[in-house]
Amino acid sequence: MSAQHTSYGGDAPVMLGVTWTMAAIGTFLVLLRAYAARSYSGKPRWDFIWVVIGAIFGLACQVGITLQCLHGVGNHITNVSINDIWASLYLTFVGISLGLCGNTGAKLSIVALLLQITPREVHPKRRQVLWGIGIFCSVVNMIQIILVWTQCDPVNKVWDIILPGVCKTTKAANDFSYFQGATAVITDAFLALYPTTVVWDLKLSYRTKIGFCVLMAGGLLPAVAGIVRTIYSHRMLSSSDITWELVPFLMWSDTEMWFVIILGSVPPLRPLFERVILGRVNLSSRDRRSTNRRSTTMGNNGVAPRTGGSAEKTNGESAIVTVVSVAA
Repeated sequence: MSAQHTSYGGDAPVMLGVTWTMAAIGTFLVLLRAYAARSYSGKPRWDFIWVVIGAIFGLACQVGITLQCLHGVGNHITNVSINDIWASLYLTFVGISLGLCGNTGAKLSIVALLLQITPREVHPKRRQVLWGIGIFCSVVNMIQIILVWTQCDPVNKVWDIILPGVCKTTKAANDFSYFQGATAVITDAFLALYPTTVVWDLKLSYRTKIGFCVLMAGGLLPAVAGIVRTIYSHRMLSSSDITWELVPFLMWSDTEMWFVIILGSVPPLRPLFERVILGRVNLSSRDRRSTNRRSTTMGNNGVAPRTGGSAEKTNGESAIVTVVSVAA
């Protein structure tokens, strides 16, 4: 590579910083879920299994993004050598495929979590809808991967456009990518808003219901990321500076995937946070109450004050945690 072709540069450092930060947060939360599942339950539930699969593919995608940046993604194409251009495009298609697999695993984790709070006896049709959403999303993503890798003959022409050959289904692959993006947005929005239809029927305080719905509604953020990603995919396909234009597309694709993993891990981890963090506060409070009860007992001929009402309220408000927790 000559001196004037420094492939790594431009926006690559920013993209690596942002995407690896999200990957680190997502991986940390998945590891916490693994610890919680090992410590407080017998065997992992399906939402945990799927999020692990999603995180593994997500980390593989992150490695791909790193290699893409080293080969020129993030830099203007005029500063990238011809060999690095083909290498970066090849790695991009590999990364897109890994990202779609990671996104699929993350979404199936949310579906599995929602199935846990949807009783089969009470809401059989809603469970069928959730199963349908999960299967449909998976099939669409797999079709997109197949179209990407079968659009050209030979397959190398997908990323090395100067090779002799034909690309008969490139338009179909590009058009389907818009459909895939639209279904991803709709799926994210549906999964984010669905809990409101179930939790509201449970016998919980409004504060607990609203809190849980707000947590799950965070899933609207991946939907927003999916919209932006689809917009940038159109710009990318018509760009003459592909290594530069790939940056926003890849960043928003990565954001969509990791946001599903991160936000989907918050409700299951709430019991762990309560045990580890709030448990210390509760322990201190119990010590103080115990001291007060002893003092009251001594001063009131052995009659201790009643505290059952507060405990019952606390147990009622934590019921949703028991229902949705993969750690319980």
